[in-house]
Amino acid sequence: MKIAFTDFVQPDLDLETALIDEAGFEMVVADPHCTTEDEVIALVKSSGADAIVSLYAPITEKVFAALPNLRIVSVPLVGVDAIDTEAAARHGVWIAHIPDAWVSEVGVHAAAMALSLVRHLPFYDRSVRERRWDYEEPGVLHRTHDMTFGLMGCGRIGQQAARSAAPSFGKVIAYDPYMPAGACPEWIEQVGTIEELFERAHVVSLHSPLTAETKHIVNANLLNRMQRGSFIVNASRGALIDPAALLAALDSGQLGGAGLDVFEVEPPNPDDPLLHHPHTVVSPHAAYYSVEADEEGRSRAIKNVLTYAATGTPDHYVVKGEK
Repeated sequence: MKIAFTDFVQPDLDLETALIDEAGFEMVVADPHCTTEDEVIALVKSSGADAIVSLYAPITEKVFAALPNLRIVSVPLVGVDAIDTEAAARHGVWIAHIPDAWVSEVGVHAAAMALSLVRHLPFYDRSVRERRWDYEEPGVLHRTHDMTFGLMGCGRIGQQAARSAAPSFGKVIAYDPYMPAGACPEWIEQVGTIEELFERAHVVSLHSPLTAETKHIVNANLLNRMQRGSFIVNASRGALIDPAALLAALDSGQLGGAGLDVFEVEPPNPDDPLLHHPHTVVSPHAAYYSVEADEEGRSRAIKNVLTYAATGTPDHYVVKGEK
């Protein structure tokens, strides 16, 4: 088997090379990285690869149609946003992912953002550095044990965020349309509608997949249902939130703050007003990151391919192939 690497962010592929060499397979690395469909097609065709390890390169219908010998695409990620999974299924190509490598990191990051917001830490940090010394300036502070922490999505990462935040909040509630009633842990109250979630929670932390149905699902209607001065955290996918509606809610005071690890366009425009708003805390899509999680994700992406080569089925997949 020959494995093509379309793109990556780490400084080297030493870890991946060691695993592939040990298995007796070959690898080819795009230089420069693939950013278009045509570049992906050229890399795989010229190398004769039958497997791809990809990060953000577009793997689309055009790619699958041009590469009939492609058998598997593996990503060192939870989400597969850059891959047309329906096209993959039509062409019988396996799509493998890592469903749980960053559960701890993302959950803790989301909870940390939530706590920093409800205590106004981003605002205090800026104001003190600007030589203002006024604890009342950002507005009213409430005791967190009197507040409700809400989850939009109660899967592995959502539950980790709740476990990290729960000691500081009085109640945890969750809405997840993909989970049957009673499927959340008993200490998390499962609510029946997304509207109820936003109406009751003082903090809503987003942990949902990005689909056609969930794009901009957090819109002006939902934000205006929240109690005035509430908070929202997004360490999931940037496009879950309508950015214009979010900015309007922050400017009006309807929202007390927003924690954003992800943006609809990354990196965001340097002039994006959400970057400079006094009531936001932002990070560069870093919620997943720790040295340990990075190494785990990279190695498991390769092991998905190696397991597929040995058994015909990768360890974890979102599309079951036919090749």
